[in-house]
Amino acid sequence: MRETGSALIITVLLVTILAALVTEFAYEVYIDTTALSNYENAQKASFIAKSGQTISSKYLAEVKKMKYTYADSLELPVDKDLGTGVILTIKLEDENAKFNINSIIYAQSGKENEKAFSSLKKLFEYLKINPNLALVIADWMDPNSEPRLPGSEDNAKNAPLWSINELMLIKGIDKDVFNKISPYITAYGNNLININTAKLPVLVSLHEDMTETLANSVIAYREIASFENPADIVKVSGMESTGMLIQGRITAKSQSFRIAARATVNEITRIIESVVDSDASMKIEYWREI
Repeated sequence: MRETGSALIITVLLVTILAALVTEFAYEVYIDTTALSNYENAQKASFIAKSGQTISSKYLAEVKKMKYTYADSLELPVDKDLGTGVILTIKLEDENAKFNINSIIYAQSGKENEKAFSSLKKLFEYLKINPNLALVIADWMDPNSEPRLPGSEDNAKNAPLWSINELMLIKGIDKDVFNKISPYITAYGNNLININTAKLPVLVSLHEDMTETLANSVIAYREIASFENPADIVKVSGMESTGMLIQGRITAKSQSFRIAARATVNEITRIIESVVDSDASMKIEYWREI
């Protein structure tokens, strides 16, 4: 009887151990299969997002033929059926609607561009941000080691920004400040601001004589009729003088666009962001995949 009881106990233990091993094996297989499936979905999503970038470039090639640009952002429709569980969205954003922060330092000489620098300070003032941050940014970018403020040359890059995200590396620019200014600045483009698409703070920053009232008048005018060329801005009531002063700093047609292509495959998402120069054979100035 004792031998029979012992054999039964051993059998139960073996069955328990075997069941545990089978469960663990099944779980590992499940994990491996899920990981493989997620990897495949991620690869497919990445490929589809790249396709979204291609679609956008073709659209921008058509936009290039237009006389002027009138939309600061838009979402492109995707007509093609991509299959069950697959979603692709494409958003375009006009970078010429923003102030190019690299314009405050001349690329060739490394000297300060006084007009652009004044615009950056005025933009900060309008957004209720310390305008002295413009001095720190200028020191971060210019090639010399002479500080405009104490400590503003410490660990400076002494080169133009590759991306506005670099601003977070500069002393005094925290997340809150960055979030306030980022919708209105760029590091790309030809330094011209599109008067058809620029938002109120950017328009106000164009010149010391540009008041909020005048900027709102520009916006009201373009809602009725887009500006076909920069000279048209003097047609806005009150802009006869200031409009002449900002010629050479404004445009009615954009050339730099930010593209965000977001692809989801079975709940796995990949996003590709780029900035494209439509006037230079769709030159890619920035590319990031998330």
